[in-house]
Amino acid sequence: MGFNMHGLAFKQSMMTLVGFSIVFATLFGVLSFKVQSELSTVLTEKGEEISLANVAIIENLFEKGKKLGDEYAEVLGKEMLSGKDLDDFLTQAVFDARQTLPQVLAVVVAYEPGMAPKAKWHQEVMRLAQYSGNEIKLMKGKDYFEKTWYKSTKNLQKGLWQEPFVGDFIKEPIAIYTAPIYQKDAYGNTVFAGVLCVDMSIAFLKETVASIPVSNSGYVVVLSANNTIIAHPKNEIVFKESLSDLSGGMGAQTVTEFEKTVQSMRKGLFMGTTADGKDAVIYFKAMESNGWTFMIVWPASEFMESQRSLEKMFAWMCFAGYVVMLLLIFVISTRVSRPLKELAVAANKMGQGDFDVEIPHLSGRDEIAQFAWAFLNMRTSLKEHMEKQKDLDRIESELDFAKDIQIGFLSMDEKEEGSEDPYHELTPFLLPAKEVGGDFYDFFKLDDGRLCVVVGDVSGKGVPAALFMMVSRIVLRTMAQNLKSVVETFEKANYELAKRNRANMFVTVWMGIVDLKTGHVEFASAGHNPPVIRHKDGSAEFAKSKAGVVMAAMENSRYKMQTLELAPGDTLFLYTDGVTEATNEHNELFGNDRLLDALTHGGGKGTKEMCRFVKRQIDAFTRKASQFDDITMLAMEYKGGNGI
Repeated sequence: MGFNMHGLAFKQSMMTLVGFSIVFATLFGVLSFKVQSELSTVLTEKGEEISLANVAIIENLFEKGKKLGDEYAEVLGKEMLSGKDLDDFLTQAVFDARQTLPQVLAVVVAYEPGMAPKAKWHQEVMRLAQYSGNEIKLMKGKDYFEKTWYKSTKNLQKGLWQEPFVGDFIKEPIAIYTAPIYQKDAYGNTVFAGVLCVDMSIAFLKETVASIPVSNSGYVVVLSANNTIIAHPKNEIVFKESLSDLSGGMGAQTVTEFEKTVQSMRKGLFMGTTADGKDAVIYFKAMESNGWTFMIVWPASEFMESQRSLEKMFAWMCFAGYVVMLLLIFVISTRVSRPLKELAVAANKMGQGDFDVEIPHLSGRDEIAQFAWAFLNMRTSLKEHMEKQKDLDRIESELDFAKDIQIGFLSMDEKEEGSEDPYHELTPFLLPAKEVGGDFYDFFKLDDGRLCVVVGDVSGKGVPAALFMMVSRIVLRTMAQNLKSVVETFEKANYELAKRNRANMFVTVWMGIVDLKTGHVEFASAGHNPPVIRHKDGSAEFAKSKAGVVMAAMENSRYKMQTLELAPGDTLFLYTDGVTEATNEHNELFGNDRLLDALTHGGGKGTKEMCRFVKRQIDAFTRKASQFDDITMLAMEYKGGNGI
């Protein structure tokens, strides 16, 4: 874009104006260089601003996909699922994944020969759960050992994003994250067992690329890790051409240099050639999560038009007189450089986070005015987006933190609580309907021979219910550890909760104190569901439990002492109404009968498996319906006074 000091204008100049020609040419060259320098700065900063927001969105999606893949691979390595359990897991995985990441189309597991649970040594097992037409389909795959995604994951022994492609089952461009599955062999060694894949649609890139505003006829291109074009305004070249094709006359050597630049610099600005052979200014930024490259391409002709106009104007003005030409050049150079300087200053401030910076107003319809107008629109859009993103990030962060605090207060197992002994076995389970919930459970020893078990359900959901839940749990535990009976505990706890209950919330509670030597249970109920007793012979029945007044409703409520007896091998199952009132797409409730049936068929394998079996039965019943209420369970198997 530099000015040609040996051009036709100098040859046509009159000898008497040689001195003016030299001064004019020098001034014009300096102004042209300044315009080019300022423009390069603005393009670099603008490319950084555009890519910052959009690359962050794309990378966030792929980070979520990676996290899901790693979590599912870890679960399969530990659980050793097979048959219907494996299919249920894959189906639930796709359903859960799409709640977080709607771009997920399938979850695939492929095992090494003989490593799939219940598979013979020579068998290959590949199962795929695919979301298609608003339903999740299960399919079987084969001949996958030589597939690139399987071999690369097995060889590298780590999770990685594969090169995008059109799959055998999913007939659209997808990117898949593959994670190795590890299991313990008979000798306790960790061995490679197979590959877990999360298939993610990249069709959203087309809309993303089309919606990104790039001024001066610019557009966005996305390259894969192998420099294949996976997003471009021209659909006909997507997945069919590479960086070499896009760069036209750059040549293989220049393409290699570009690849090295991407690896070393990660972002920058360079001159290149588009697929149709036109010069272009290209800004690139490498993505950290998957090795892709985000590129913004501006046709160079748009930015060289002003300088070419100046050259033509210079030739004409030579004929009219150098005095007039000098005046016009001064006006033009000022018109061009001043707004670019102001825009460059504004861009620099915006790059530092000042989205209230003043953008110069330029009248007219020329390229500089359009550039300033587009810059103003970009600032407004970025400001609105950043403000919304800050609010969303803050809310999400606070909810995650609140969930960690809430779950952290609940003991996850008896080892953590220090209540294990040979007389019983106990397992809790809690799944909030939202980020935080109002259900809670508790268990703790009162002395060497007595175990207190509690389950409760606060009215409402979300943060208010979670706060009231934490207060209720602390008050109940404190009272139980310092008072003599369940009834006294309930009445004192109810008084403390009700006297400052300005929000008019309430909580249902069932608390029992189990004598581990005899199986005698003293309990009280504050409006809570009766527990279920699953006998050693497999039969299940609801315990006779009269529900009193809910807690925190009235200060002077009174409660009745009740008892039940547990025989060795019996299991006491406590739960909240999120279990029996789980609803399917037809608005049918899971209900008491299904709960008794689930406990009858799901018992005998320990309390942990009992809770898991009930949850699987709930999932199979509700299917596509979303979880409406918190689900909480606590199962305690009484083994007998002698620990048998």
